[in-house]
Formats: sequence, structure tokens, C-alpha cells
Amino acid sequence: MATTQNGIQQYVKLEERLVLLAWLNGQFGYGNNRDLLADMKEAAEGFDASGRSYVYHRLEARGHKIKIPLADLARYDDNVREHLYAMNARRPEPITLRYFQHLAVLYTEIFLDWYFRRRSEMLRSLNGFVEKRNAAKPAGELKDEKFFEPDLKKLAFWMATGSGKTLIMHVNYRQFLHYNPASAGLDNILLITPNEGLSDQHMAEMAASGIPARRFDLNESGLMTTGKDVVRVIEITKLVEEKRGGGVSVPWRRSRAIT
Repeated sequence: MATTQNGIQQYVKLEERLVLLAWLNGQFGYGNNRDLLADMKEAAEGFDASGRSYVYHRLEARGHKIKIPLADLARYDDNVREHLYAMNARRPEPITLRYFQHLAVLYTEIFLDWYFRRRSEMLRSLNGFVEKRNAAKPAGELKDEKFFEPDLKKLAFWMATGSGKTLIMHVNYRQFLHYNPASAGLDNILLITPNEGLSDQHMAEMAASGIPARRFDLNESGLMTTGKDVVRVIEITKLVEEKRGGGVSVPWRRSRAIT
């Protein structure tokens, strides 16, 4: 992204524009993502004999630099361990998270905990962080926008190809149900894929992780039919603005099951 400073185009990396990521990094006393990853790369994979992850120990050793209470950090660590245990129950070879994968699910724990239990406090903290970031920027540099509650309903992961996003998604599924067990306000849990081949692949992988999944059926009425925890899988090519003819297309604008 380019911004203008004194009439000169300045390039700003996307990574440096991700305010939520910067806020999360700040919870552990890191000024940027590069320093976080370089430090966490030294943490061993998996959990020790007491059930604590080596990522937890690495973060705990930062002492006063971290803002997350150790009791909360331990609770997040317990949750990640239990989610992995459930996913590995049917697998001949258990999953072990790499340090960057562990950080991704740990950050999800923090976000969901704050979203469901401390949403107003999270908004205040995020916007206070935005104000400080903006105040520190040179004149003419693009300012970060303030957060509003609807912004918190959208969460995305930016990770390299082959970094294990599918398995992280499986952990995310369990994390969301953990923090929102009643699935309040949900009509569907949808997984939208590029094509049928990938739909089949995702369904097989979810079965291995113990996650119920089935093909999306427009004739079903969402969670009341499939069960509140079932992932309904559909290809993006089948989503249309208006259905014409028989076929298997789904009118996303008019379908209550989609909106």
C-alpha cells in the first residue's frame, strides 16, 4: 500500500496495516510481527509432561512484558491442547502444531474470549491502540480507522500456501463452539470451496478431525435440520444472485439458508 508523505509515495507493507494483529502482538510485548515470529521460532513443538505447551513457556518467560494474565494464558493453552486432543482421537498420526500455527490458534483464543465476554472492553482497547498508532505516525501518512462493533464480526487469517490453514480452521471450528456453545444467532456453519474436488477433500479431512460435515442442500432449513454443529459444504460456483432452472445453484440473495 502506498501513502503520500511530503509529496513522495511511501510504500507500507500490508503486514504493517493489520491493526488487529499489531494489537494482539502488543498483548505480548512485541512491536512487530517479525520479532514475535523470530522469538517463537525458538520454542519447541507440542506440550511438556505437565500439559503445558512450549509456546506458553516462551511467552511466560517474557514476564512483565505481557499484558495477558498468566491464568488466562494457561486457560487458552488448556483449550488448545483439548481441541488438538479431540482432533487427534481418530488420526493414526497425531497433529502437532508448528510455532506459527500455535500462535494462530492462540490469537484466536484471545480474540474469541474478548469478543464473547469482554466485547466493549476490546473495542475500547483496540481504539485506544489505534489512537496511539495514529499519533506516532508522521504527518501525511495514512491513519488507521477506528473500530466499531460490526467490524469485530469479520476475522481473517493471512498465511502462506502450505502453512496448514485447513487444520487451523478445524481448531477454529472447535474454538468458536467452545466460546459460543449455544450457536446463538447462527442459521448455518458454511464452508465455501472453489470446486467439488476440494469439497470432497475438505469433508474427508473434517471427518478425520471428528467434525460433522455434509453437502449443502437448499431444501434443508439450516441448523434445525442438520444439527447445530454440522458444517455445510458448497462450491462458490454454485452461489448465484438468482436461481434459474433446476440445477444445483443456490440463490444467495434470497435464500434464508445463506444469509
